[in-house]
Amino acid sequence: MSSKLVERISEQIVTTNIRDKSLWAAIPASNSMVINDRLTVSATQMVRSVRIFAYLNYCEPKTRREILEFLIKGLQRLEYRGYDSAGVAFDFDDGAIEIIRKPGKVKVLEEAIWNRQDFNLDHQHDVHIGIAHTRWATHGAPSEFNSHPQRSSDNNEFVVVHNGILTNYKDIKQFLIKKGYSFESDTDTEVIAKFMNHVYNKQPNIKFRELVEQVIQQLEGAFALAFKSKHYPGQCVVTRRGSPLLVGIKTKTNLISDHIPIIYSSKGRDE
Repeated sequence: MSSKLVERISEQIVTTNIRDKSLWAAIPASNSMVINDRLTVSATQMVRSVRIFAYLNYCEPKTRREILEFLIKGLQRLEYRGYDSAGVAFDFDDGAIEIIRKPGKVKVLEEAIWNRQDFNLDHQHDVHIGIAHTRWATHGAPSEFNSHPQRSSDNNEFVVVHNGILTNYKDIKQFLIKKGYSFESDTDTEVIAKFMNHVYNKQPNIKFRELVEQVIQQLEGAFALAFKSKHYPGQCVVTRRGSPLLVGIKTKTNLISDHIPIIYSSKGRDE
């Protein structure tokens, strides 16, 4: 791998483990706070007309139809900044991750979702994470394979939505090709999912947050990312460098910020 792929440790990271209702955040290092009910994540960037959106429900039963409606609505509200393709990733009946991607506006994706006959829209999830993306192409023409979420392999072990541009993706891509990986898209984002799979295969007991930290240490450029994996059910990791990222929490009771415990990393809050 290129010598430019150097270690970075001062990223902003949000990790949500909705099984134990903990939200890990970092500004600029790593913090933690308690969450409950529902959490939404969105990111926007002026340089690249792209939007990402994630929706999590914890102990708040939602049908697959409701979850997909929420993801679609999130993309529709962000569509003014990116509209050549769109896609979603959500949990399938057997615990696998399903991806639906379509070139064109969000309406095309919505029609493709509701026209599917191979999954139960009334299936209920007490815990679920969905990620979504609307795109304006910078790497590769509008197509299903170039749309997000991008994936690590055919079985969707790791999926990611990305807002930003990686400046060293060609170096990472060549490294992965030498390791036997093949690529199906022209995007810079696909290398992130496949590199995550590469790191995971070498450290299968690694925590999701630590895995993302190791991956983004090798990325150059600006990004906001949301990750989902079948290896870490009930968990979502979101991270950013340069690109803005918004996290929203909706609860049935008021959250008082003074009562949210914050734990900073050993690097300190000023680094």
